[in-house]
Amino acid sequence: MTTMRADVAMLQAQRTKHAQSQKGSVLVEFALILPVFLTLLFGVVTFSLALYNKTVLTMATREGARAGAMYVATAAANIAAANTAAANTATNTTKAVCQNKLISFGSSITPSVTSSVDGNKMIIVDASISFTGLYISPSAITISASSTMRTEYQ
Repeated sequence: MTTMRADVAMLQAQRTKHAQSQKGSVLVEFALILPVFLTLLFGVVTFSLALYNKTVLTMATREGARAGAMYVATAAANIAAANTAAANTATNTTKAVCQNKLISFGSSITPSVTSSVDGNKMIIVDASISFTGLYISPSAITISASSTMRTEYQ
């Protein structure tokens, strides 16, 4: 039978005693780090969804401006009526693109869209939404996008 030296046995006994006294420290460290980690995680998710919604809104205003710019004014009696019809087409197209692509938490997002044709034959489409994130930002963030294109029907 092998015997252990007395100094080695004493060191091993102290190590196990020290390890037993450290059992609760891991739980305390976890409890301190968990809120910080969850805040960062929810912040990343909220920022990512806001950025996604900004991209969708930009894409929708481009599609709306393109639809308004390509509007064929054969039924319109004059330029003012054609401009109004092109602006309405741009607004409806922008809302249709936004309808199923925007992401929110719980409630649906309805974009506020305005379209107009200026004197330089340019159609301008502006859209904005109110975005409320997860638990991080209790106040709403306004996300907006704008697109301008030259009309092709005049």
